[in-house]
Amino acid sequence: MKIKIPLHVSGLWIPSISSSYLETGSYGAGLNLAMYIEADIVDDRECGIYINNARVLGEQSMEICNNTGTSISVNAYSPVSLGRGFGISAGLLIAHALASYHALKYSSMKALQLAHVLEVKYLTGLGDVLSEYTGGFAIRLKPGAPGVGIAHRVVVFEKPVLIVGELSSGESTQVMLSRITSELYEVAFSYYKKLVESEDLLDFFNYSQLFTRKVFDYSVVDKILSGRKGIISYYLKKSALIIWVEKEYASEIHELLSSNGIKAFETTISDRGVMVEHPG
Repeated sequence: MKIKIPLHVSGLWIPSISSSYLETGSYGAGLNLAMYIEADIVDDRECGIYINNARVLGEQSMEICNNTGTSISVNAYSPVSLGRGFGISAGLLIAHALASYHALKYSSMKALQLAHVLEVKYLTGLGDVLSEYTGGFAIRLKPGAPGVGIAHRVVVFEKPVLIVGELSSGESTQVMLSRITSELYEVAFSYYKKLVESEDLLDFFNYSQLFTRKVFDYSVVDKILSGRKGIISYYLKKSALIIWVEKEYASEIHELLSSNGIKAFETTISDRGVMVEHPG
């Protein structure tokens, strides 16, 4: 069994904290990319999560095993690194929880909810599990775990060409959230309400850039992209750079990032959320 989870990069997020982990989450919006974490079950005698052969999220994986009474390991491949703004921790927890619950023939919804609870408890994310479960261009309408929160996958009639960059610098989600003031969240919420009405992809990019410019340092990105043709819009989340480009300029912008030492990919928005592939 192979589990595939799209990488998710939020552009707008407004935390909503509840006494219940299941109901805690965020309003906001983000893009699920046609780039995936791909996870396989590799051992039913050892509890653990591996990504690109490195063991990670040890405490969270033990909670999943203790919760289910299983000892399952998952080994995942990701094209980008953990902790860079691509929703990797959420995807890994989804994969491990689904594998563990599947072994017992338990509800997949309960597995997704446990992944969300662990994201909230360990301060690694608020809306990524719900968004990755939803797929596509996802607007989070009600905070919380899958089955509790609500996210809407916007119908995108013409898929954008995206150049995705992974910058070298980064910080933890906890540190990032600690720097954002309540006043800035009020501004973000005003953008979010406009986006809910328009469901327009360009609005999403523009609002996301306006918000995240007050959170992250755009100076390196602006210097590289300044004056370049074919760029429709872009935004930055931690180390995740998402650039919407005109198709004929995609190779040029990809090469531009690569020549500046930025790991780059050409992709688009995912068609689906979490997927499970069975052999045969």
